[in-house]
Amino acid sequence: MTAQRKPHILITGAATGIGAACARKLASPRNLLCLHTGTNEDGLARLAEELRSGTGGEIHCFTADFTDAGASLKLIDDIRKNAGHIDQMILNAGYAEKSDFEHLSDTSLRQALAVMAESPARLISAFIEDIKHSPYGRIVSISSFVTSSSGVTDAYFTATAAAKGALEALTMNAARQCKAHQATANIISPGYTRKDSRKSALTDAQWQNLSGRLPLGRLIEPDEIASLASFLLSEQGAMITGQNIAVDSGLNLL
Repeated sequence: MTAQRKPHILITGAATGIGAACARKLASPRNLLCLHTGTNEDGLARLAEELRSGTGGEIHCFTADFTDAGASLKLIDDIRKNAGHIDQMILNAGYAEKSDFEHLSDTSLRQALAVMAESPARLISAFIEDIKHSPYGRIVSISSFVTSSSGVTDAYFTATAAAKGALEALTMNAARQCKAHQATANIISPGYTRKDSRKSALTDAQWQNLSGRLPLGRLIEPDEIASLASFLLSEQGAMITGQNIAVDSGLNLL
């Protein structure tokens, strides 16, 4: 980065998985990280301590359950008090909920939209002026292959697909609104990605069966998604905006 001040980077859903991998990739004395979790406060605290001791970077932790509409508003207020502004954000908070239309409930759809669409919309609205006027303004949204494909397991993720589709639309609109300011907004759509927790929409047998059926022969590692996110936040990614980049082990070829 050529600018004098350090980037202030918000990562939602940072306690495990892709979010934690992004935090590890970006932790540095050159960056200030604002790490969010919905409910895994202990896990986020352990990660933050690991990053502080390993990198010397400045880390702020926030807990906000996005199923509560007021939580994202409080998060915005807390970030303003602790970090002042946000230059870049990785909107990663979310989950995969397996359900077809026959099993889709109003509650599951509302919760998915609250976590993966409404709260990101509030965060973008709150910080888009910061991002527009930052010398390195960036938004990266982590979507999913489920918006366009059920993959190789015949599992359907109806509520998640609806919410992630809304997140993609929000991100594309942010890209359009940021372009005159040389700020960027992009989407990463991972395929089946290795989990580092026991929470999963698929059974152990389904996970074991996946690797051999994917064209490139294995699951994606969270660090591989984090590497792309880090690139999109960097100076080298400055000419990429309004893109939805699939990292899916060739899932789209099936």
